[in-house]
Amino acid sequence: MATVQKQVKGSDSEIVNFLLSLDPPRIIIPDCDPEQFEKFISVNSRFLRISLIEGQLEIMPPLPVHIESSAGECQINFQVCRWCEDNENLVGVISSSRGAFRLLKLEDSNYPNKRTILSPDCAVVLKDRWDSLTDDAKRTSYPPVAPNFVIELLSKYDSAQLLHKKMLQWVNAGVDEAISIDLNMDPSEVRIYSFDPDANKVVWDTKEDSVEVRSRVLEGFVLNMQKVRRSMYLH
Repeated sequence: MATVQKQVKGSDSEIVNFLLSLDPPRIIIPDCDPEQFEKFISVNSRFLRISLIEGQLEIMPPLPVHIESSAGECQINFQVCRWCEDNENLVGVISSSRGAFRLLKLEDSNYPNKRTILSPDCAVVLKDRWDSLTDDAKRTSYPPVAPNFVIELLSKYDSAQLLHKKMLQWVNAGVDEAISIDLNMDPSEVRIYSFDPDANKVVWDTKEDSVEVRSRVLEGFVLNMQKVRRSMYLH
């Protein structure tokens, strides 16, 4: 695997501004096979945001973890976990940003070493889909299954364009409902992505300054956006 190394000197704000100036703000390592990916993950801190797209390793720079987005992610996961506890008979597995899934629909069967692995801020795999996996597949580090439901929260350091691309990838991989939340905009914006079989493409519904977001996949689940905002000190 190629090594990417660059020294940057200056204050914290200068370093952050430098990383944000990268276009796009990420490090790309092509031709990363599964063994190399496992080694990279095992020796690097989990705070790095890493994706594997058809064998291409994409690393988001180690920007500071902003307390607002971290708190918002925790609140989102809390609400989703509460729904899962109330509906445990429907749930296979729930995942936070520390988990990841291998997305077989985004891979080319002619190139088995070029895998695609994405990590969500919050995801739910429902029981029917989870139980379709073998016991060995369930125990792998990156289960080969697309979640039924995904939420991604845009932090102040994230790229809206890259998040949009990721949401398209989630749905093209088989996610039934993928929700992106951008509270940095004024007005704030929530997008609910899904696949339209009639149009044969990914579509999304955009809502501004939402008070709540109702899921069409997790029956009865309503994301309380006011609680998410309060957790992020956005009143």
